[in-house]
Amino acid sequence: MTLHAALPAPVRRLANGALLRAQQQPWAQQVGLCLRVAAGSHDEPPAYPGLAHFLEHLLFLGSRNHSSDQGLMAFVQRHGAMVNASTQARHTDFVCEVPAELLQPVLRRLLDMLCQPLLDSEAQLREREVLHAEYQARSQDADSRIDHALGQALAAGHRCGAFLAGDRSTLAVESAEFQRALRAYHQRHYQAGRMCLTLVGPQPAEQLLDIAEALFEALPVDEGDACHVPTLDLLPLRAPRLYLQHSRPGIHLGVAVQLQTRNLRASLDVLLDTLHDPAPGGLLAGLRELQLCRQLQARVLYQHAGQCLLRLDFTAASAEQSAALRAAVQRWAAQLQGDAAWPQRLQHQQRAAALRLFGLSPLAAARALQSPAQDDSHTLRDLNSLLACLARGDGLIELQCGEQAQPLWPAIGLDLPLQTLPPVSSPAPIPSHPWRLPGNDPLLCGAAVASAVLPLAALRHHPGQAEGGPAALYWRGPCSGAGDSAAIEAGLLARSADLRWRGERLGITCQLNVQAAGWSLSLRGPASLLPAFSALLVPLLLAAFDQPAEPAAQGMLLRVLLQRLPQLCELPRASRLEGLSVGLGASEQAQLAELCVAVEALADLPSAPCSETRIDWHQVAQPGTDAALLLFCPLPAGDVCTEAAWRLLGQVLQGRFYQRLRGELQLGYALFAGFHQVEGCRGLLFALQSPVCEAAGIFDHIRAFLREQWQALAALDDTALSRYRDALLPALSPAKANLARAEQLWQLHLAGLPEVHLQRVQQALTALTQNDLLQAHEQLLSASDWRVLASGAPSLA
Repeated sequence: MTLHAALPAPVRRLANGALLRAQQQPWAQQVGLCLRVAAGSHDEPPAYPGLAHFLEHLLFLGSRNHSSDQGLMAFVQRHGAMVNASTQARHTDFVCEVPAELLQPVLRRLLDMLCQPLLDSEAQLREREVLHAEYQARSQDADSRIDHALGQALAAGHRCGAFLAGDRSTLAVESAEFQRALRAYHQRHYQAGRMCLTLVGPQPAEQLLDIAEALFEALPVDEGDACHVPTLDLLPLRAPRLYLQHSRPGIHLGVAVQLQTRNLRASLDVLLDTLHDPAPGGLLAGLRELQLCRQLQARVLYQHAGQCLLRLDFTAASAEQSAALRAAVQRWAAQLQGDAAWPQRLQHQQRAAALRLFGLSPLAAARALQSPAQDDSHTLRDLNSLLACLARGDGLIELQCGEQAQPLWPAIGLDLPLQTLPPVSSPAPIPSHPWRLPGNDPLLCGAAVASAVLPLAALRHHPGQAEGGPAALYWRGPCSGAGDSAAIEAGLLARSADLRWRGERLGITCQLNVQAAGWSLSLRGPASLLPAFSALLVPLLLAAFDQPAEPAAQGMLLRVLLQRLPQLCELPRASRLEGLSVGLGASEQAQLAELCVAVEALADLPSAPCSETRIDWHQVAQPGTDAALLLFCPLPAGDVCTEAAWRLLGQVLQGRFYQRLRGELQLGYALFAGFHQVEGCRGLLFALQSPVCEAAGIFDHIRAFLREQWQALAALDDTALSRYRDALLPALSPAKANLARAEQLWQLHLAGLPEVHLQRVQQALTALTQNDLLQAHEQLLSASDWRVLASGAPSLA
């Protein structure tokens, strides 16, 4: 296997200071780009928390050469691609993944919106309401509150202790001082010398760089001082032990470190990789043996230059165990500081990282390449310094979460029911433990892996593309556990957690879903690893179990509903193991055949039956003040002409849905509209999360929106219709990349459709007229099968 992604990415530094980096993925069909501006929320004026995040939003609302309906967002949406942005503490990222031929017009629009925004006053007033809604949701998010609580332990004045999302009270858009601050921030930081662009696509890297350079070289040389706001010290801690009133009791440790070094990223990568490793001898295995926790989750909350703040979560740990956990982590760090096996561990981690990069999408790879490799000697030196700090414990924060009421802490931007705990009088006694670094993973080393024999399987193999790339392997099997699908899924996820971590570490992306009809698993990654990994994971999913599992942590409400959407469209019950592969070579296919007792050809599932109900409403109770709703409208008929017309209708409606419900009505900030497949059922999906409207009201707004669209559809001319048709055609062509082709084939299998189905829909699409589109709209409004998944009850009217 050739790891193209492991090669250094070519770099160009332009005369105006802009940095360009590119890498080729010969198997890709899309180009991923990540443009990073080296300024974020910690660089904004302290008088206006959220200003940087606010500016990120405003940039999408019109620029000198492109109005909002012709700008980047509208252009990308018209072509069925994706665009997004995020504001972090020390940088702001703008990302896109688009068809390769659109790179130049996308970059042109991106640069225009970044460098020449309109910053219209009316648009600012509207967008402030969007940010206020986002602020309210983030302020109630359980994880965000824990992150913010850990920030309170840091030295006074450090901006990690402030909640910088921005709301109505901090974004004083009517103020002349705010407007001056907004424009000054933009002028100071949105300059060529503060920009780094990474590109990943099918073109040769030098060609990608040439396209970017032709546009970026026109940007003026930086003028004025663009220095960051001075960084205050993280240490000493002002509150090493804290108690947060929280709905989920638990123990969390923060690790604040401040070193004299340029960049801790590579050292933190090795440290987190080692902390998570469940292999014998490691920290997690030792904590389990000592019965201190079941799982350990570590992540970086903040990292800039030589400063970092880590968060460590310990599943199933109690307040009584907090002192012992703290002592165990410190002893582990002290024992492994300077260990002779670290250089080998670093090499092992780097090989695993190269495998992960190989399997990433163009966009994910472009994001990853924003952090280039570092010198190994510096990495190991800084790693030992991190371990020394952890062993001393001078930056260690203990956060206990529980349901006891607490007074409000004077935090910036967010009220926290939080208070300090008294210092621990004496160190906690803990049994000695032989800590050591986990060994190399046999999967990575190519060693033989013991595996169980799989039962009778129905398999289908498709060859990969000539250019290579990651392979895909799909499995579907019956559930052996008892209980509802959510409980079974939680149990299977808990049982397979260690193995799935091993796979994801080596570039194997695992996605497991459980429904009443059975479980489905998709594996994507290096072809040489997928058969052996399947031999380890699939038997775990087929075996009967009865152990209880903790409910999964609740995330964003709309994502929770999307995860449960398949319950609206159940497949026929699985009675045996079924598999489909794309991109496996002959030797890997032979490996799979050897694992099974017997193999037969995979037959398509029967087509999904149509329901006869008018509105099938399912309510999912969720905590929080936001409401969310998914409306799924299945196709009224299975012929290719109907599907082509509904796909085109979804393409037209998605931009209008965003403009109407988010831009004009300001109902919410998270929404989706378009053609979608749920299990084996195809149709149109509309989704919205709102902080200002109940579920029944969301449904009324979506229904009103759909009814209002006839006039706009009737006004479409041939040019506009052709533009929407052309944007759909690539998605209906047989994909060239292994992963995209595998997803197409698996979805066709679940829908009981032949492989030529998409080509037939494509042919039907080219013949569609405006009358066909209007007929599809009428079918949608008069459909006898609307399915709703919502956080609330329907209206009584």
